[in-house]
Amino acid sequence: MGIYLIIRFNLIFEFSLYSNYFLITIGSLTICIGSVIAIFQTDIKKLVAYSTISQMGYLVAGCGFFAYEETVIYLLMHALNKAFLFIIVGYTVHFFNSNTDLRQMGGMFIYSFDLSIYYFILGINLIGLPFSSGFYSKEFLLFQIFDVSVFSTIIKSL
Repeated sequence: MGIYLIIRFNLIFEFSLYSNYFLITIGSLTICIGSVIAIFQTDIKKLVAYSTISQMGYLVAGCGFFAYEETVIYLLMHALNKAFLFIIVGYTVHFFNSNTDLRQMGGMFIYSFDLSIYYFILGINLIGLPFSSGFYSKEFLLFQIFDVSVFSTIIKSL
């Protein structure tokens, strides 16, 4: 909801560069903190939740760099992939008799080959390997961030 409100009221953020600096800083901190916390999780549901928090940092930082349309594309692609991932995680938890501990979920490739394939495909999309939907949505966002006009606007304000 917060990302949608930032995108919806982008005209307010266009007039104040300090608010954009704030968005970039908060987004970068969210990326770092969410990623570090996700690394140390042993619960599969918490792992997916913290990775989602980390991805929301990318969206906030993208809004700070004036990439509103690209952020919407990335938001939609990420939402579709994460929705499918949450469904598969729920099925995996059900498959392992309501056990959410990752340390006790070994050998899924042997027990359920189709779940392993689904996780592999979703991993490719969420990582953003070339020719996947995650790649194209991240490419649009990064292209706008590394655009010369955005950096020149920020440098001129200093």
